[in-house]
Amino acid sequence: MLLAGRSHLRIGIPRALNLYSTNPFFSAYFEALGIPARNLVYSDVTTDRLYREGVRRSSVDPCFPSKLGIPHVHNLLFTHHRRRPLDLIFFPMIDALPPALPGTAASRSCATVTATPEAVKAAFRKEGDVFADLGVRYLDPIVDLSDRRMCERQMFLALADVLGLTPGENERAIQAGYRELEAFWAQLRGQAREVIDGLEAEDRVGIVLLGRPYHDDPGINHGILDDLQQAGYPVLTCHTLPTDADLLERLFGDEVAAGAIDHPLDISDVWKQSYSENTSRKLWAAKFTARHPNLVAVELSSFKCGHDAPVYSTVQRIIQDAATPYFCFKDIDENKSPGSVRLRIETIIYSIERYRHDVLLPHRRRLRLLEQHMAEAERRLRAEVGLAAG
Repeated sequence: MLLAGRSHLRIGIPRALNLYSTNPFFSAYFEALGIPARNLVYSDVTTDRLYREGVRRSSVDPCFPSKLGIPHVHNLLFTHHRRRPLDLIFFPMIDALPPALPGTAASRSCATVTATPEAVKAAFRKEGDVFADLGVRYLDPIVDLSDRRMCERQMFLALADVLGLTPGENERAIQAGYRELEAFWAQLRGQAREVIDGLEAEDRVGIVLLGRPYHDDPGINHGILDDLQQAGYPVLTCHTLPTDADLLERLFGDEVAAGAIDHPLDISDVWKQSYSENTSRKLWAAKFTARHPNLVAVELSSFKCGHDAPVYSTVQRIIQDAATPYFCFKDIDENKSPGSVRLRIETIIYSIERYRHDVLLPHRRRLRLLEQHMAEAERRLRAEVGLAAG
């Protein structure tokens, strides 16, 4: 009965927190079990209205992205469920993320972010059980995406009774989830490489967002990234920076050869024993940006972020020691001042243009002259060798 009902099951998923970087895993998992993609229903993109309608259930957490958990579940229940009923809401407590960098101590998620789905559940059960009243089941299992065997067990325990799962099909769905997650990010990294190649060919400048996955949400970043892209500066994120061997060799090869680092993705030279995955990625993205002349850094950090605060000075030092332009919006929260944000964006645009004209273009001209001289010297040498041989 449960197996037959999967094709009609409708699952609500909040568009929030680390689901911004991990959702391809969960969507592929559910689809591999026979749940149609159209029945995976996501909450709307964050807006001021969405936030105000849902936040009335209150949250004392100072972290704005975490506070958004309640409004996004509210949106699923009182907007999407009313349009067409949902059977359950799936909001996993992602305890650890897939590790991307070698040599780090762990790849944990922020504890506040991890626990947010449980706090959301409590908010909707504080004065009666809203889920029960609306006939919607709420699932928030702990999931460790850094350990495939553990993840497989956690997802089976959470969903076996709901979906009528067998261990075998759960295992296959887990494998499908990881394949899709890896393919998704590989595709974006490929696109990012094309962008970087274009910047180099055209002597243009791009921006690397030093932030967390949920800073892609325009309701959290206050539209800053859209404004910068509309001004002509493509924005790359920590997760999308390409890791092609030739590019890594160009940027990090000398340091690896000198023994300063063990691997191009190594961050032990700037941060020892890192255990927070998104923090580790942010630090490596700062290193990448500092070494590439066509990239500048914009750092976004949310108010009272306990993982960002310890690395503020480290990120800034990595970027500025390389004479790379660095801009930051720290302690952003639900309050937005359009005037001050616009002024800062205009300042950033002006500074990037000065960097391009005063630093990047002269550097490129010198490189091209050097390449021309080397090519001419090689041509002459070949000619002389040919004459001598004759």
